[in-house]
Amino acid sequence: MKRRIVLALAGTLIANSATAQRRTSSLDVTAPDGAKLRATYSSPGKPGPGVLLLHQCNMDRTAWTSLATALADGGVHVLTFDYRGFGESPPGGRQNLSADVDAAFAVLSGLSGVDKNRLGVGGASCGVNNAVQLARRNRRVKALLLLSGPTAPDGMAYLREHRNIPIFAAASSEEDFAVSSLRDVVGTSTDPATHLEVVDKPGHGAPLFQAEPGLLRAVVDWMKRVLR
Repeated sequence: MKRRIVLALAGTLIANSATAQRRTSSLDVTAPDGAKLRATYSSPGKPGPGVLLLHQCNMDRTAWTSLATALADGGVHVLTFDYRGFGESPPGGRQNLSADVDAAFAVLSGLSGVDKNRLGVGGASCGVNNAVQLARRNRRVKALLLLSGPTAPDGMAYLREHRNIPIFAAASSEEDFAVSSLRDVVGTSTDPATHLEVVDKPGHGAPLFQAEPGLLRAVVDWMKRVLR
């Protein structure tokens, strides 16, 4: 009984230490045309890898709060931002989306403590293609987290040509198209860390973390491993 109490206290101290180090702050990503895109930065309070998370098109950056918090507690710097017309960003369409994503990735890369050689990107639903397209444009992306969505033909072509990029993909078993699309996506990768998780509960994109709590821990552990 005493040993259990000591272990429990040790676990609490470790968790409290991680929370004490983590800092969350709001900032603006300045797009090439001068637009100010609202973002949230979750810092682990120490040097480490960085991840940009791109939200699905029926939500905003707050959809990533649980994952961003868990990643930061695990030593990963995380940036999320609202696309134009979403959340706290100004109105706008998708014609600037690629440039906006590139600007956000540049902000993440330039943050103090972020290791520019250990960068990943995650996307949910429409964010899947946004993430793959960022990797296609910027070879600093070393890992992809893809939830509940496909990528475009040029995204698939890029992945087939760069088969060594590790991919963690996940979708609900009720999402037939997403599962099929992501099975094709992970099939392009030869990296041994690449993994497809089919969750046996309903959900789409970031809400999969609420549907299957174990998925969040699996993603955090995977991202820490591939960006070590």
